[in-house]
Amino acid sequence: MDSTQAIADRLAIYLAAYKHYVDIKSKPRLQDVAIFGESLAKDLAEIVFGYKDLVNLNLKTSFPAVDLGSKAASCAIQVTLTASTTKIVETQQKFFENCLDSSYSRLKFIILRDKHKTYDSQRIIRVRGAFNFDPDQDIYDLGDLFKLLVAAGDPAKFEAFYKKLESALGSAIRPYLLGIDRPGQNLRDLFDAHDARTTDAVQALKPFGMSRAIYSDNMRIAEASSTSLIQYVAEQFWVSGEWIDGTHAHIYSGRPGAEIGTEWRRSLRGAYDLVKRASLNGEKLDLIIPAGRSLFELDDCKDVVDHNASDYEHFFLVARKTNDFLVEYSRLVISDPLSCRDCRDGIFLLFVAAEIHEIETQQKTYIDVYEALRPDILSCYMGEKFLVDLRRSGQLIGNHKDYIYGDEAASLHATQDVPSRLAPVLQANLFEFIHGYSSLLPVGIQFP
Repeated sequence: MDSTQAIADRLAIYLAAYKHYVDIKSKPRLQDVAIFGESLAKDLAEIVFGYKDLVNLNLKTSFPAVDLGSKAASCAIQVTLTASTTKIVETQQKFFENCLDSSYSRLKFIILRDKHKTYDSQRIIRVRGAFNFDPDQDIYDLGDLFKLLVAAGDPAKFEAFYKKLESALGSAIRPYLLGIDRPGQNLRDLFDAHDARTTDAVQALKPFGMSRAIYSDNMRIAEASSTSLIQYVAEQFWVSGEWIDGTHAHIYSGRPGAEIGTEWRRSLRGAYDLVKRASLNGEKLDLIIPAGRSLFELDDCKDVVDHNASDYEHFFLVARKTNDFLVEYSRLVISDPLSCRDCRDGIFLLFVAAEIHEIETQQKTYIDVYEALRPDILSCYMGEKFLVDLRRSGQLIGNHKDYIYGDEAASLHATQDVPSRLAPVLQANLFEFIHGYSSLLPVGIQFP
């Protein structure tokens, strides 16, 4: 069973959404919302006030002055959209004109919208014979009834009302939730994009109270999305927790794990450290570049860093590894302009670093290279598309060994796809890197 706090949160969400639903339908004077509200108010009054014999007096015909009645409690209830003092006075007038005070000594109002702060008109009847009415005690809006339910602190009442409320209102108010289920929708999109199976997702989230029943409904996922659950999922998939909870629209805003510094493109040592960290973490590296724009062809381009420019190109270096959901996450390591020479030079430093790491560790090391459509890459850069979507919709065109590779003698070679101008740059970085090393690393890179 869900905790009392969780159910209270769920009730608050539904009641807030219902009030918005009422406001929207009331403006064009769609009075069916009031009729619908009678059923809601009846269920709520039965639970909050403990009435066992409460009946809807309007089921057969329009009953004068009031909508609900309890003979045992000698109480009548008027359910209304109108919160004005005039409405209170007019209802009382009809109440007495139809001699309802002979059957009911109490009259209560349930306002489906927000009630007024005070009702101090002298026209309101407080006492007449056995009849008693206190505007401060007998006029309620939905917020008041929710407070009474919370104050009672009865788990059974919470559970009973939640189930009635969800079944009665769920389909009617869902279009008016104004993104209240956004965390649930974002989590669903995240899991679907990574092909996470229901069984694996529920198992991974079980410590946070996840069940198959909750996982099957976005609204319930949203309600179960505690801060700790969101943080856990964000770390597992390397996305932004603020995106999950709906605070920010960018999927990778404030992303953990992104390279903040530029050492990877400033020196072979910086590039090697990046490759080594990924390897020690069991991650595989992918380079994602725009389709049809090779690194060699871009070398003569001028530097472009404005992503709105027509000749701007972007690339990603992504690390991937299987997470607790038994799917591969895509950790954003580098996000930079491809149409910037320093960044392109850094990519070739990463290629050299991958070969040195393989020589040192005797473990096959690959940086796979993918092509993806330019609009998709920019959409991902703007935080609208998942990295995993780029790799799956793109095309694997090779790996770093198509640019830099080592032979059986542990010598390094550059292919014709590496700009010749990089020969002295890569050579100088390699010499600086191996200086002081006792291991037998290659001392040069052969160019065609």
